[in-house]
Amino acid sequence: MAGQDSYSQGIVVATLTDAPNAEILARNLADAIAPRTVMRFASASARSAALTGATAPVEGMVSWLQDTNLLYVYDGSAWQVQSSYELMAWTAITALGSFAGGFSASSPTPRMRKLSILGVEVWEYEGRITASSLAAATTTTMFTFNVGHRPANGHGYMTYNSSHYASRVTISQTGVVSVSVPAEAGGSVTTIYLDGIRITNPAL
Repeated sequence: MAGQDSYSQGIVVATLTDAPNAEILARNLADAIAPRTVMRFASASARSAALTGATAPVEGMVSWLQDTNLLYVYDGSAWQVQSSYELMAWTAITALGSFAGGFSASSPTPRMRKLSILGVEVWEYEGRITASSLAAATTTTMFTFNVGHRPANGHGYMTYNSSHYASRVTISQTGVVSVSVPAEAGGSVTTIYLDGIRITNPAL
């Protein structure tokens, strides 16, 4: 009589008293092991079509969808996305667009990266930009991102600068990065920080 594996995982193991049958032996092993591996499917619909009836998903199953490049775990009622990974490594923004006159990269280098966090795209920024001359209480363009690095809608942030006053940095859907400092800062601002700027769901 066939027995069970030593790890109590429901894998049927043939014994020497079982009648020889290579097909049943192979299928018992394949059917027991496959749902305990990371199963790959072309899409969620392909996964649903494959995992039904006797092969319906059970709690703890893991799958990878090739169209979204995401990892999922079945919690007993639904597939929950698990993947978090880097879509674009930290990249100097000079490789992603161009500075306006009067602005340049400072140190640390102003950079951008793109992440996928549990299926949500996130863009992050860091580093410093030097301003050779920045008028107070005026919105000034300091950089323009190339297509592919522009959000679908504008976003605004309060960031640090080299004065005692905050600066307002905006990133528009046209890729234009603008800065504005209050009148109190005067014309003394020479550095704008990108640290902490983060866009979640840039496609929205």
